[in-house]
Amino acid sequence: MIEHAVLLDHGICKKLDEEFRLEYCQLWKALILSDSKKIQLLAERFGVGKYYRYLPIIFSGRTIDSKSGLEKGMLVEEQKKLKQDLKALTMEDISSFMESLPSDFLIILRTDELLRSAVSKLGASKWVRLQTYGKYASLGLSPKLNPCSDLKSVALYTRLVGNIEYIHLRLAIGVTNMVVWLEKLKRCLIRFHRRMSAAGKGMLTAFSNCNFKV
Repeated sequence: MIEHAVLLDHGICKKLDEEFRLEYCQLWKALILSDSKKIQLLAERFGVGKYYRYLPIIFSGRTIDSKSGLEKGMLVEEQKKLKQDLKALTMEDISSFMESLPSDFLIILRTDELLRSAVSKLGASKWVRLQTYGKYASLGLSPKLNPCSDLKSVALYTRLVGNIEYIHLRLAIGVTNMVVWLEKLKRCLIRFHRRMSAAGKGMLTAFSNCNFKV
């Protein structure tokens, strides 16, 4: 028997404006690909261009210039920088941010918080949540079917486009994570080389100070 959870909250059921829906899908795609220019552009469309740097933190828990993998948390350096940035914000900034957001965006924030809490309580990782958002953002950007059309070829084409977008997104994530892993490996090798060099110099000094008698 397969267990599943059904979430019902009629207080947040709303049909989103089509233009907003597409831009929100684009935002999630940009968040996962760490496309800061696209994030800034979309933030301007949402009316919060001044605060575009905080959108990745709100939705994915990462800074806009994060160097860690998508499934990882923030680095210590990133946490320190974020704390400094947040200290510079005032209540006026927060009020300005909330008042500038479209009503659809505010509903999305509430829904996202509900889903994030549910996912956390079910024991799923952040990576699962982000991966799911990425998948349906890709599918959401694919051409929509005409409700009056029942052509199977059109339906297959639409689904194919969405799947291709999702595969492209997964490949991009894989490449990003690989780059992060290689960078970590590089730093480890450099540290190992320095330690070995220091140990080698120490042994050389020790031997040079020894007097051997035949």
